Amino acid sequence: MHSADDELEQLIHDANERAHGGRLERLRFLFSQEDTNPAPVEALAYEYYQEARLCWLHGAFVAAIVMGQLAFEELLRSHYRVAKGVAGKLNEHIKVDEAGFADLIRQSESDGWLYPEEAAALNRIRKDFRNPYVHPHDFDLSNQFAKPNFLRQYIKIVAPELVESGAESEARENIRILVTLFPSIARRFWGMT
Repeated sequence: MHSADDELEQLIHDANERAHGGRLERLRFLFSQEDTNPAPVEALAYEYYQEARLCWLHGAFVAAIVMGQLAFEELLRSHYRVAKGVAGKLNEHIKVDEAGFADLIRQSESDGWLYPEEAAALNRIRKDFRNPYVHPHDFDLSNQFAKPNFLRQYIKIVAPELVESGAESEARENIRILVTLFPSIARRFWGMT
């Protein structure tokens, strides 16, 4: 091996060591929460679901949050692609493929495909977990961390003990919601409940 290869091997080893910490506990948590009953799911939504689980397992907490939200969004969107047609529109006259996650949640609840408590959980994923990481705002001394900002989100990742909820605890709740609700919603879409 070349010296550069040795350095790359060491980087891989170091990364594996960092990622390994907590993996067994995360896997136990995942299996303790997961709904393992089979559910038919559109291919892209299923891939997002699996990637969210994999991100959680490997400690990529922000990625787990984002992928979990994408799994739900694609699950809802794929349902409406079938129900309304590929170029179809939701009741709010928004094209299915242009609808945001909030639009899809609202439509699904209105149509009775989501129960109110499920819609609330999906909105929590959107507003409390995903949006702060995807749309961090400038730091403003006047809000004293009340609003999501880039500094607060950074602290959640690197020093969660300094804030009330870090990226890992948010990802844990996000994954719990994902692995419990995703299969049951998918089964409902296919008339299996």
